[in-house]
Amino acid sequence: PGHQRAIDQTEQVSYINLVSDEPVELTVEPIEKKSFGKVMIKPYSKNVPHKVQDGKISLRLEKNGAYVLALDDYHGLLYIFNNKPCPCPSLDKVTYYFGAGVHFAGKIELKSNESIYLEKDALVYGCVFSENAENIHIYGNGIFDDGTEERVCENCIGKYSTNGNLKFIDCHGIKLEGLGFTNSAIWCVNIFRCYDVEIDSINVFGQWRYNTDGIDVVNSKDVTIKNSFVHSFDDTIVIKGIDRYREQSNTDMLIENCVLLCDWGRTMEIGLETECREYRNIVFRNCHIVRGGNSVCDIQNGDCAEVHDIVFENISVELESFYTKEQYQNNDQEAYVLMNETILPDIVRISNPRFREMYSFINIGEGDQSDLGKSVYASSRNILARNITVYADDKIISENGTKCVRIVVNNIIETTEYKDLLVENISLNGKRLSPEEMSVTIEGCPENVLTVK
Repeated sequence: PGHQRAIDQTEQVSYINLVSDEPVELTVEPIEKKSFGKVMIKPYSKNVPHKVQDGKISLRLEKNGAYVLALDDYHGLLYIFNNKPCPCPSLDKVTYYFGAGVHFAGKIELKSNESIYLEKDALVYGCVFSENAENIHIYGNGIFDDGTEERVCENCIGKYSTNGNLKFIDCHGIKLEGLGFTNSAIWCVNIFRCYDVEIDSINVFGQWRYNTDGIDVVNSKDVTIKNSFVHSFDDTIVIKGIDRYREQSNTDMLIENCVLLCDWGRTMEIGLETECREYRNIVFRNCHIVRGGNSVCDIQNGDCAEVHDIVFENISVELESFYTKEQYQNNDQEAYVLMNETILPDIVRISNPRFREMYSFINIGEGDQSDLGKSVYASSRNILARNITVYADDKIISENGTKCVRIVVNNIIETTEYKDLLVENISLNGKRLSPEEMSVTIEGCPENVLTVK
């Protein structure tokens, strides 16, 4: 915990950054994998047609969006970003303009009514910070690379801590549109106590360093995240509550039409930090989960919030036998030993592990531990997960059967209220599952808190 991964634990992959307003046809000739068997164009739910001839893969992209081309396993993959055009109306309307080429911008601090634009072929080494500002626009079709920043502290809270690709504190009227963000030093896109936030068609990828969450929304309201691609090393899209902003609840959020890959942690998550009065009216909809980490639809109410009226709906999840388990490295000499053991994420998990006990070694932030956390106990009610389509390959089915679809409800605190948890219409490889066909685990709760149908 708190230390950076060594670069030799990673591998380089490639990406294509396209901009189009019509269907695109591509032919890909692999350099490293001259021979391959299974061709995967992910997410499968987008049904991208392709054919293989003479060692080349041809495919046709009818729509804008992000795709992953993989051959046999997850090594040597190719990101394909087919972005919708994001034009700049005029140079005099942009505060910071980056044309085609490589730029070393460092840390850009945005004030109210300022903007940043990156042309398609702009690669900008730098990061963005803004505090107490309004009406901010960051857009274009270029790439921000945070590779010149090092992680200097345990967390990314506050102006002078590690920044990550983007950090906003106490801002409103934020619009992010069209850009790519890679190689963050810590959490990639950070939203701290902000409101009126729109994130549209961004690509977060190449996140290999420790604790690189994709998008973290912290004690905020009126947030939309849509049409985006997020491949994170740590949690992918996560909504948190922390001591510093405890009086601002997390409310009124929509995450839709996103393609998500989680290498470590949770994919669509409430928590683990839930220091605020409530989480309310939060919807994850029409999302494609290429890799689910430990858990796909996840609520970890690790502090004191009342979590209610949360929806996960129309979600596709891909389970692959070549997704292997993560491992903590206890010392620099310890090597990862591949045990050929597949990681199967929980499709739905609702729990309440104690954040402050698990992460007591971290300085959480300013202020004493909240009186709120001492007097109010976490609760989860009116939680709905429905219309979840799961794909599993042949090896997973042969080893686990339909029990590879796992639903877990875990309550370790007697005073916590769980109520009205509903999971319905889960299918596996095209077949709707009955509750008996899935692995359903209820721990520390009355059995009637969860309905599966």
